[in-house]
Amino acid sequence: MGFLFNRGKNTTNRADMIADFQINSASYGEVVPEVLGTTRLSGNIIYYDDFTPHEHRSTTRTGKGGGSKHTEITYTYTVACAIGLCEGPIAGIGKVWRDKEIYTYPSEKIELTAYNGDYGQTPWPYVLSKHPEKALPYSGLAYMAGVVDLGERGSLPQFNFEIKGKLLDTGDGIDVNPADYIVHVLKSIGIDDVSIDGLENYRAYCKAADILISTPPDSKSSKAQNVINDIAEITNSLVFWSTDRLKIVPLADKPIGDWSPVNQIQYNLTADDLIPASDGQLIVYKRKDSSETYNQATVEFINRANSYEKETVSFEVVADVQKNGLKPASKKSAHYLYTKARAQYYAEQLAMKRLYAKNQYTFHLDWAFCRLEPGDLVTITDELCGLREQIVVITSVSEAADGQLEITAEGKPPGTYAPAKYNVHENERPFIDYNVPAPSVNDVAIIQTPGDVGGNELYIGVNSEPNWGGCSIWLSDNNENYKRIGNISQQARMGRLKTTLAQGSNSANVIINQGALKGGSHIDAERANTLCWVDGECLSYETAQLQLNGDYALGGIIRGQYGTNDTTHNAGARLVRVDEALYHAPYRKEDIGRQVYFKFTSFNMYGSNEQGLDEVQAYPYTITPYYIPEVSDLALFTKYYEIGDGVLSFDVVAAFTQPAINTFDTVEAWYREGTNEWKYGGNGDNQIVISGCELGHTYEVRLKVKDRHGNYSQGIIKSVLVKLKSEVPNTPQGLGVSFGDVATFNWLEVRNADIDFYELRYDLHPGQEYGLIGKSNNTTLSTLLTERSAKVYLYAHNPTKGYSAPAELTYNVPIPPKPSNIKIVSLINGIGITTDNIKLGCKGVNIYVDGTRYFFTTNVATIPLESGVHTVQVAFVDLFGEGPRSDEQLATIKAKIDKSLLDMESLGLEGIDKAVNDLKGEVGTVKTAVNGMDSKIIDLGNAYQRTLSDYQNNINSQITQISSGIDLKVTQAINNIDGAELVSRINLSPAGTRIDGKLLHVTGDALFDKNIITKGMIQAGSVSADKMHVDNLASISINTGDLTGGSITGGTFKNANNTFQIDPNGNIIGANITASRIDAQSIYQAGFKLQNMFTTIYKVKHGDWAPIPEGFTADQCSYVPVGCIFTEIYTAKSNDGNFNDITKTRISDLEMKQQRRRYIGECQIYSRQDKESGTNVGIVENRRAVVESRIFRTWDSSNDAGNTYESTTYSYGDLFILVIAQQ
Repeated sequence: MGFLFNRGKNTTNRADMIADFQINSASYGEVVPEVLGTTRLSGNIIYYDDFTPHEHRSTTRTGKGGGSKHTEITYTYTVACAIGLCEGPIAGIGKVWRDKEIYTYPSEKIELTAYNGDYGQTPWPYVLSKHPEKALPYSGLAYMAGVVDLGERGSLPQFNFEIKGKLLDTGDGIDVNPADYIVHVLKSIGIDDVSIDGLENYRAYCKAADILISTPPDSKSSKAQNVINDIAEITNSLVFWSTDRLKIVPLADKPIGDWSPVNQIQYNLTADDLIPASDGQLIVYKRKDSSETYNQATVEFINRANSYEKETVSFEVVADVQKNGLKPASKKSAHYLYTKARAQYYAEQLAMKRLYAKNQYTFHLDWAFCRLEPGDLVTITDELCGLREQIVVITSVSEAADGQLEITAEGKPPGTYAPAKYNVHENERPFIDYNVPAPSVNDVAIIQTPGDVGGNELYIGVNSEPNWGGCSIWLSDNNENYKRIGNISQQARMGRLKTTLAQGSNSANVIINQGALKGGSHIDAERANTLCWVDGECLSYETAQLQLNGDYALGGIIRGQYGTNDTTHNAGARLVRVDEALYHAPYRKEDIGRQVYFKFTSFNMYGSNEQGLDEVQAYPYTITPYYIPEVSDLALFTKYYEIGDGVLSFDVVAAFTQPAINTFDTVEAWYREGTNEWKYGGNGDNQIVISGCELGHTYEVRLKVKDRHGNYSQGIIKSVLVKLKSEVPNTPQGLGVSFGDVATFNWLEVRNADIDFYELRYDLHPGQEYGLIGKSNNTTLSTLLTERSAKVYLYAHNPTKGYSAPAELTYNVPIPPKPSNIKIVSLINGIGITTDNIKLGCKGVNIYVDGTRYFFTTNVATIPLESGVHTVQVAFVDLFGEGPRSDEQLATIKAKIDKSLLDMESLGLEGIDKAVNDLKGEVGTVKTAVNGMDSKIIDLGNAYQRTLSDYQNNINSQITQISSGIDLKVTQAINNIDGAELVSRINLSPAGTRIDGKLLHVTGDALFDKNIITKGMIQAGSVSADKMHVDNLASISINTGDLTGGSITGGTFKNANNTFQIDPNGNIIGANITASRIDAQSIYQAGFKLQNMFTTIYKVKHGDWAPIPEGFTADQCSYVPVGCIFTEIYTAKSNDGNFNDITKTRISDLEMKQQRRRYIGECQIYSRQDKESGTNVGIVENRRAVVESRIFRTWDSSNDAGNTYESTTYSYGDLFILVIAQQ
C-alpha cells in the first residue's frame, strides 16, 4: 500500500516497492529434455541476479494557479536471468511467445539472446563481466539469457520458445523421419551398433507417406521402449527384437508414391503343419462383434500453425456410417504429429484398421517354423473353419510352456502377393527331440574394467559347445545359497594370447574359443570400437586376419586405452572382447575385498531342459578395486605471503597433470609430518594448495585420484621441506593476454624462489612508478589499457634477491571491423536495427542516428524516434574504443495514424461483413447457372447482394449494398478450405472509403484536396527533379540530400520576423546552433578561447580502477578523491569496537588471509590518512581506489589467568573520484 506525506499543499504518493524477484517457473531436478525436430517449450529458470527497482516520478499541479503539487512515485523492475531450454546443440530458435505477444527471434522485444548449447560454449558475457565467480558455460545446454524489463510486476513474463532441435536434415527441415528418431533413441541409451533390419525400407515408407514427427512438447522422462512403441503405432508399423537385432515392418499394404510394400508370403500352412490344441482345434478363430468395431477415429495432435495448441481431427468411413450409423472410438493422442494433414492421415489409417481388422487367428507350430516373426505373411488352410489359403499377417510369436510356437495373426484383404518363399511339404520332416541335454559351460571369464568402461560392475563371459542355447547366472556369497541374477544368451568372444605381446607392440596372434573377430578402421581402434581386455590392459585393434590354423592375427593395436598401462603380456594371457555378449553384474563399494561365487546353468539350443544347480560347478571370484590411473608430473613447492607485521604464512603447492579419463571427478591431497595420521589438505584439478604449513618442517603429501563412481587410485607420495628460497627468481614463463571489458594477463608461477609480487610494465625499469601497468601477488592481472599495440615486460620479485629478468610480450589488437550486414526496419515511432554478430573481443556496438550515439551490448536494438527521414551508422566497440563506422543508411519512419480513424474504418467493415453473413440464408434468391458460371441475386428490401462465380477459374465477384454502405469485392480460391483469399475490395461507409488490393493503378487525372498528401506519405527519394516544374519554391525545408548543379547568388537570406539573416557579405546574424557540429581550429566566446573539457564523479570499489571517459585517453584525465564510505569490516576474533554502524563479519583464519591481501597500505594522492589506525583513503597508481583501515589491538583477560590476546580488524569501502578530462 502506498503512503502519503502532507507538506502544506504538496502531497506525495509512493507505491510499495517489491523486495525480491518472484520466480514463477523454476524447478530443481527437472529432466533436461532433448528436442528432435521442432516443438514449443517453456523452459526452466537456471539463473537470476541483479533484480533492480527503477523509480519513476510524475508531478501534477492542481488548485487555483497550480498552487498544490502532487507527486506519484512508482517503480518498474529489471532482472538478469537465464532460462534453460533443452539438451544442445540445437539448430536455433523460431518464434517466441512473451505473455500474449508473439515475436520471431531475433527481436529486441524478446530481450533474450539464444545460446544453442554447443559443447564448450562460453559463459553468458553479462555474468562473466558482472559476476565472474558465477559464470558457468552450461556446456551442452541450450538456454536463453538477457536482462528483462519486468514492468511494474516482480516476476518474469510467461515465455515460450519454438525450439529448432536435432535431426532436422532427416525430414523436411522442420520435422524428423521416424526411422532416424528411433535410431537416435537407441543411441541415447547406449545401443550404438545395433543392427536394425528393415530400417531403410521403413525410412522410405515414412518419407513417401509424409509421416514426419517431432518431440512432444509435454515430453518428460520416458522409457525408450515406450517411445519406440508410440512411434510404431503412429506409423502403422511393427517394431520387435529378432534374435540380436531390431526389426521394423510397415503394415501398409498399398503402394504410396515410390514406395511399395513387401507382399512376400513365407509359408502356405495346412492341417499337416498346425498342431492341434487340447480340444482338437487347429485354429482358434475370433471375429470382432459389430459392437466392438468403430467407423470414426479421432486423433488429438499439436497444431504448429496454431501456436502449438492441441486440436483434434476425425475421419469417418462414410460407407459404414451410412450402413450402421456413426460408431466413434475414443480419442487417440498423437502428440508427435504437428500438422493437420499428417494427423488426418493417421486418423484415416486408424479408422480403417479399427473397422476392418476384425478377424484374429491363433494357432500352434513346431520349431521348424522358428524363423517366423511379427510382420511376416502366411496363408492358413483349415477346412473345419472354412479357411482356404487365407492370407494373414503375424502380429506376435511366443513360446508356449511345451516348447511349441504360439502364433497370433490378423486377416489381410485379398490382393497381389508373391508365392510362398518356403515349401515345407516337399519332403517329410524328421522328428525333432526338443529335450536333448544341455551342454555345460566350459570356460568362464570374470573381469573388472576401468571406470570409463564399466565402473562398479563385473563383466562376465562364458563359452560352451556350438549347440548351447544360453544359461542362467546364479550368485552366492557363501557357496550355499544362490540367487538368480540374470541370463546370458550369447557366447563371448574370448580366448588366449598365442604369443607374447611385448610392451609397445601393435600386433598379436590370438586364439578365440567361439565366434569371429572382425576388423575395422584406424578410427574404430582409436575410439575403442574393437575393445579387448588383456590382463588388466585395455586395447583395440584395427585389423583381424583369420589364419589357416584358425588363429587371428591382430594389427594396428592401440595400447593402454582408458588410462590403463601398456605392459608386456605373456603367451597364454586371457583375452576378452568387450562387447554386448558380456553380462554386467553390478556391485557396491562395500563389496570390494569380498569373495563371491557364480554358477551357470545351461539350457539346450531349443531353450529347454535347463541344468540344475547341483549339476554345475561354482566359480569363485574376489572383488578388487579396479585400476584408476595416478596423476603425473607431480611437483611440490612452497610459497609464502606476509600476513602483517612481518609475520609469514607458508603454503605447500602440489602441481600435477590429472589423468585423461572420462569418469575423472577430482584429485584429493592428504599430508602428514613423520608418522602422524594423514590430514585432508583439499582437492582440485591440476593444482592443490595446502595452507598453514610451518617453516622448517618436512611434509609428506599423498595425491589420490577419485572418479565419479566414488573409487580412488592407490595414490602417490612425495615429500617437501618448507624453507625460505632466497634466490634470484627465474624469468616468468607462459606470459599471455586476453581481451574483454579489461585486459587479463596470465603467466606460470615462478618456483625457484619465494615471490612476493609480480610487476607488469611498459619499460625495462622495474620498481619505478612511471611505466608501471600493475602488480599482482598471484599469476593473473586484470587492468585497463589505452594502446592497441605495445610491448610489455613481466618481472618476478623476491624480497631478498630482487627482480628477475623480464618476460616479454607484444600484443596487437586490431581495430574492430566495419559492420557490413545491417538491416533496418521502420516501425511506428521508431526503428529496429540488426547488425552482424558482436565480434570476438568487442563489448558491444555504437549506433549513430542523426549523429546521436546509442550503445548496445547485443546486435539487435530498437530506438524510438520521431517520424521523418533519419541517417543511421553502426560501429563495433572494444576495450580501446570503436572501429570504423558503417556506410550511412536512411531510415524513414511513418507518422502514426489517429486511432479514432482506424476504429471508424473498422466499424464500417464490420457492418458490411455482418450484412454479408445475414444474406447467407438465401431467402429471396434468384439463381442462374450456365456452363460453370453461377449468377445469384438476393434482395431482402433492407439489403441487396449480387454474386457472379466462375467455378472453372475459381474466382467470383460480389456487390453488397445496405443503407449505410456499399461493398465491392473480388475473391479467388473458391474451393479452398475457407474460400476467402482476397484479391481486391472497395468499401464505402460513413467512416470513409477503403481500398484493398495487390495493385492500385491510377491512369486518369487525379486531384487531391485539402492537403491529403502529408508529411511521411511520399517515400524518401521518390520525387526527382524531372517530376517538379514550378516558377518558384517557397517555405521549403530541406532535411536530406545535397544541393548541386548551380549556385545561389545575391540578396539577403532571412526569416519571417527578421531575427536571423545572412547578408551578401557572408555575415551570419542572430544564429543559434544546436544539435550539430562545428569543425574549426579554435572557437572564441567574448574574446576568450573555448577548451574541450569533461568532468564526472565515479563511485569506485576499493582496489578497482576508475574508468577512462569515452573519447579520452588516460593521459588526458586527472583523478581526484572527493569522498568515501566504508562498507565492509572483517575480524577473526571478538572486537568490542564499533565502526560507523557497519555490522562486523566474523570469518575464518583462511578467509582473513584473503582480506589481508586486499590491504594496499599507501596512496599517491591522499584524501585521508591515519597511521595509528592504518587508515588510507585516496588514489594509487594514478586511478586505483584505496579505502582501507587496519586496526590491531591487544587485551588481557581477567578470567583467563591474565593471558594476553590480540586481534586485527580490516575495513574496506568505496571511493568517490572526480575525473577531469581535457583535450
